[in-house]
Amino acid sequence: MTISLPAADSAGRWPVCDGHVDAAYALLRQPSALPDDNPFTPERLAAGGVRVLTSALYCADTSNGAGAAAHLRSLLAAEARLLAALPLIGSRADLERVWQGGGPPGRLRLLENADGLPELGVAAARAAGIVVVGLTHVGGNRLADGNAVAAPAGLTAAGRMLLAELAAAGLVVDVAHLAPPGFREVLDAFPGGLACSHTGLRRFCDRPRNLDESQLAALFGRGGVVGLAFAPGLLTGSEATDAEEVFRQLDWLVQRFGADGVGLGSDFGGFDGVCRGLEDHARLPALAGRMVRAGYPETAVAGIMGGNWRRFYAAALPG
Repeated sequence: MTISLPAADSAGRWPVCDGHVDAAYALLRQPSALPDDNPFTPERLAAGGVRVLTSALYCADTSNGAGAAAHLRSLLAAEARLLAALPLIGSRADLERVWQGGGPPGRLRLLENADGLPELGVAAARAAGIVVVGLTHVGGNRLADGNAVAAPAGLTAAGRMLLAELAAAGLVVDVAHLAPPGFREVLDAFPGGLACSHTGLRRFCDRPRNLDESQLAALFGRGGVVGLAFAPGLLTGSEATDAEEVFRQLDWLVQRFGADGVGLGSDFGGFDGVCRGLEDHARLPALAGRMVRAGYPETAVAGIMGGNWRRFYAAALPG
């Protein structure tokens, strides 16, 4: 079942913060798509009510090792060039400015796979505008094991040292790709902000990449936000799904844990397949409309569409 779009003016009614967008990765893979077929222009984002997107700096596992820091520097430069029209958010004031609208959406930087971060340095990452750090991608690296490792261990000594540095710097840790032993260790040892930027749910799609109920409860108990992805592979394990399936799983999250920690983590640009009715950011008002029709209070809809992420990042960003 595909949801129909609500009235056009509903884009402004529900300001959006997307917790995980692979815009740089998508544009680097298809440079010929610029500028006519770029789905991440300010105009197209505004059509969906997007005020903030969390821009992933995706470091593939093949880049791990001695050259990881140099690879990360090249990604920072490429992302800055490709998304130059979207101002970088580095402070609470920046966040509030883009949230109020009147200009292009802003972007937060998320590091996805921090293998090169010890060499780059946490201070340099903070200066470069990185606000969120995921220790791994799906494989193992010098810090921890990702959730595709068959017999995973927890954090390495280097991973524990980096975790302490991230806490001291006030950065957020993203647990989206951590294997369960590392997930538990981070929950126990990290005193700062914790989130899962993009995920599916083990209850609906039983694969190691997705979060189970105990992990969800732990994150929500810490005041974290969980971003539900639109990737068919995470939602159903198939090549295609639709917006009604997204709503079904989102609704389960809300009924089970409440609305205050639920957000969107579309993963647009980072997956193959299609989510019919939610093919891009311009379709996001349809999801808000579906929640309204299901009887969600306006405060809950506003929080899920972006307010919960806004509150979370307002607490994490420097004043």
